[in-house]
Amino acid sequence: MFGEEITQLFSGADICVCNLEGAFTDHLDKCRKTGPVKVASTRAVEAYKKLGIDLCLLANNHVTDGGHQGMIDTMRTLDNAGIKHIGAGRNQNEIVRFVIQKVGGINIGFYNVSETMYNKPTNDTAGVWLYDEYVVCHELEQLKKQCDYLLVLYHGGIEKFHYPSPEMRKRFHRMADCGADMIFAQHTHCIGCEEYYNGSYLLYGQGDFLLKNFAPGLTDTGLVVELVIENGQVQIKKHKVKSVDNLFVRYDEHQDLSEFNTRSNMVGDEDYVYQEFQEFCDKELRLYLTAFKSPSKLRLRLKRFFPKAYKKWLYQYNERDLVFVLHTLRSEQNRETAIVGIEHYLDI
Repeated sequence: MFGEEITQLFSGADICVCNLEGAFTDHLDKCRKTGPVKVASTRAVEAYKKLGIDLCLLANNHVTDGGHQGMIDTMRTLDNAGIKHIGAGRNQNEIVRFVIQKVGGINIGFYNVSETMYNKPTNDTAGVWLYDEYVVCHELEQLKKQCDYLLVLYHGGIEKFHYPSPEMRKRFHRMADCGADMIFAQHTHCIGCEEYYNGSYLLYGQGDFLLKNFAPGLTDTGLVVELVIENGQVQIKKHKVKSVDNLFVRYDEHQDLSEFNTRSNMVGDEDYVYQEFQEFCDKELRLYLTAFKSPSKLRLRLKRFFPKAYKKWLYQYNERDLVFVLHTLRSEQNRETAIVGIEHYLDI
């Protein structure tokens, strides 16, 4: 399934860490959400054991796809398999946020956190550790005192975009200022770019390891990052892997990172990156306008018979409509009010 090169790469490591983006459960519960639901049988953990995974990161947007019971099953399954996990808990008060492991003669801290998606815990339901800048930065400062090297695994960023958004880059810089020696982003589904900032290594997009390819040329490749520790110094090696037929992962024989290196050389050019971000947002705007319009089943049926007229109607917004939507998204007060109101209406 993984090929000889990848198997040897993992088996030769002192510790193997992966982002587990989905739930191990045999129950039928599902999270109420849009988008794909990623749930696997508890037996699937055997593949992780055979690959040599030692630590699973659970702070992501799909680990809650099996609902509360699915998360409980996932953590129990990993425990039974002898695989450690961080980033999640049975409720908001029991989340394990980090672990410190001695590797290569030094203490390495692994800290796992996610942006808020379908993964928010409560007093009674399982969820993941969510990014709160004040809390996270304070914890990183304290954790850095306990370890020699601090690695932050951050689940967030812009899907299918090769660069960090302006806010994401600021966020990574703040975490680095608070003690993080290395920060990975693991939500973009594409290989992004890298940056060295005040002695810290920042990877804006690790890509995918094994995932159904939904955007050819973007989501079918990823980076396995190897840390080589010698005399207390950490050397970073990147290995490009690719998905084959949505079933297998293979070591990319070409190891061509020229586009990655070109983007990395440009990441410090804020004007260029923002222009790229604007163009990306322009292409994605229709997706959000569709969601704001929220067509009924009747309107969706009309789409089948009158596609041109429907398309023109669906995206017809006057200036006041768009200004109000923009105001709602910009304003923390309105955004929070809308979220709480919708959550209560949907009883989630």
